[in-house]
Amino acid sequence: MELLHTPLKYLLSAAYLYGAWVHVANMMGMTGFTWSSAPLKWQSLDVVYLILDLVVVAGIFLLPRIGLAAFAIAAVSQIILYSVFRTWVLDVPAEFLPSPEQAGYLNLLVGFHIATLILVAGSITLRGKWGSALS
Repeated sequence: MELLHTPLKYLLSAAYLYGAWVHVANMMGMTGFTWSSAPLKWQSLDVVYLILDLVVVAGIFLLPRIGLAAFAIAAVSQIILYSVFRTWVLDVPAEFLPSPEQAGYLNLLVGFHIATLILVAGSITLRGKWGSALS
């Protein structure tokens, strides 16, 4: 039995591929700063979340339980990082301080991750109920 509905698999994959692209763009200096001069914590977060994003995308189709575990780790950790530890994330040298609009983007990311966690949990729950009913 598949754990996620097919449309959700594709939507989640597209979102996490976009996330991976953002990290690659950061590393290539395409987002307004030279990555090698960026704060080490931002560099580390780019590497960690690029890997997680790619594991989510590949895992959803190839190894669903691993993909979903990577998804849960990525989503929950970013919710915590961009809410509880927001001050730490944004504690950077003046030349790297984001504009208020850019800092507000973190709120959108928190909302996105909360929404996707709810959608995935709902899909798994419905799949489980339907799977039990069909057995």
